[in-house]
Amino acid sequence: MADMHDSGFSWHDDHAMPPAPTRRRPSGLRLVGSALVALVVISGLVGALLLAKPAMETPDRTTPDAPEAAENR
Repeated sequence: MADMHDSGFSWHDDHAMPPAPTRRRPSGLRLVGSALVALVVISGLVGALLLAKPAMETPDRTTPDAPEAAENR
């Protein structure tokens, strides 16, 4: 079996990963669009909370001392 070091074989990686491309800054229009989407989502959550708040409140009912049917007797 031949030794790889003696045969003059040198390891060379021809398939190396290219460097990652640099990130470009998002354009102003894209920033405005992202802000608009965030605003719509947040306002939807706030609106749902405001609409659901009255439904979650329990009415304050005062309990009468005696039922009305018992008073007529």
